[in-house]
Amino acid sequence: MRLNRRVSLTVLSGIGLSLTGVLLFDVYEDWAVQGNTLASTAVENALPFVLLLGLFYTVWELRHGAYSDSFVESVTLWTVAGAVTTATLVGWVVGIQSLQNELKPWIIVLQTTVVGTGAGVLVGRRTATVERARKRSERERARFESLFENDPAAIADLRLDDDGFVVEMVNPEYEAQFGAVSDDHGTVLPALDEETIRTFEHAAEASERHTVETTHYAPEGRKHYVVQLVPYGGDAALNGVRSYLLYRDVTEIREAEMELERTVEQLERSNEQLQQFAYVASHDLQEPLRMVSSYVDLLASEYGDELDDEADEYIGFAVDGAQRMQAMIGDLLEYSRVHTQGESFEEVDADAVLGRVLQDLELLIAETDATVTHDDLPRVVADENQLGQLFQNLLSNAIEHGGDGDDPPVVHVSGEDGEDAVVFSISDDGSGIPPDQQERVFELFEQSNRDDEGTGIGLAICQRIVNRHEGDIWIESTPGEGATFYASFPKR
Repeated sequence: MRLNRRVSLTVLSGIGLSLTGVLLFDVYEDWAVQGNTLASTAVENALPFVLLLGLFYTVWELRHGAYSDSFVESVTLWTVAGAVTTATLVGWVVGIQSLQNELKPWIIVLQTTVVGTGAGVLVGRRTATVERARKRSERERARFESLFENDPAAIADLRLDDDGFVVEMVNPEYEAQFGAVSDDHGTVLPALDEETIRTFEHAAEASERHTVETTHYAPEGRKHYVVQLVPYGGDAALNGVRSYLLYRDVTEIREAEMELERTVEQLERSNEQLQQFAYVASHDLQEPLRMVSSYVDLLASEYGDELDDEADEYIGFAVDGAQRMQAMIGDLLEYSRVHTQGESFEEVDADAVLGRVLQDLELLIAETDATVTHDDLPRVVADENQLGQLFQNLLSNAIEHGGDGDDPPVVHVSGEDGEDAVVFSISDDGSGIPPDQQERVFELFEQSNRDDEGTGIGLAICQRIVNRHEGDIWIESTPGEGATFYASFPKR
């Protein structure tokens, strides 16, 4: 059961008055009845009277000082415990000796000394505990003050009274961003409207955290803040509910987000333009090329007998250029559709996909007399059509550049089911790719020194497919010893 402040002070006062009455009676008994001198009686009772004066002073200080109820209760309990323990032990000793019809003053002194020793131990332990807690509290206070002073957020220490929030203290960052608080502490909270302040007041009364984001127009420009209210209690000693208000400057983050949004919008517009280009490439650009090719063929068939060998060669150049341009436009169309017309990712049988690709490449394999071998390939989560296009482009590249001129190409396909990704590799026995060209070959219209035909788009399509799957593609090659292309697909 806890004692309230009034009961505690009443108990202490009662103990003091009771002991005062006993001492006054003892003085009267010694002086008036037994005839002792007033001086000897005063000396005999001087120490008890001094202790009683200390008790009454303590009661007065506790009544008028700024002490919490728990502190007053603790003082009362310790006083009562000391009085009861001492009275009990002395009464016990005197009672036993009275029954034995023999009073032994030295025994009374010894027992009282035991009580004093025990009380000293208890008070000493209590004092040491309080001192240790005080030092720990001082360290925590110093640590907190250091955090408060050096926190990158602007912090205001608020007190909520009947009239609203009052700013008690602010840290240097607050003053740097919003200026110093007026001497009367003020109640203006920057960047917050009245409705938000009322919401914060309700949250403080309920001891609940509350966070809002707001915009503040400072002389140096617009700033964005995340403002958080953090209540930390309140009682009579704190004169109201107390809270911290933290302003975190997120201007750079918000500006970066807006810049990212603008970039995304630009990319979306670029993709739309790319789709429009793809449409143009598939229709408007290819049609004139087909017309050029058709009229050149018509020219060759109608006037072939009248043209000399040099003219025939020119016609061949024109037909070949038109065909290469058609192939390049077709590849660009495929490149643009990787992201815009891709299918959903599903678990795919890579062996079956490779089998279909090899059937499509039968004519190229037969023409080059190439040997294509493969291991059992692991299953992978991917766009099945794009995986097939990846295999076809890499296999065509390996077959076309494999071999050493005298011997036909030898190509090998393998796959590894790793912990985080499935990695496919396609190796050839060609002349290899120099290290300084191994990254550039994946760029649009870039070709290695072993390419003499093609549009320079096939490997760029491969990289775009792998990027859509959030994987990676790279080359390992030593000039003169062939090249191995790797493509990784993360597990999903």
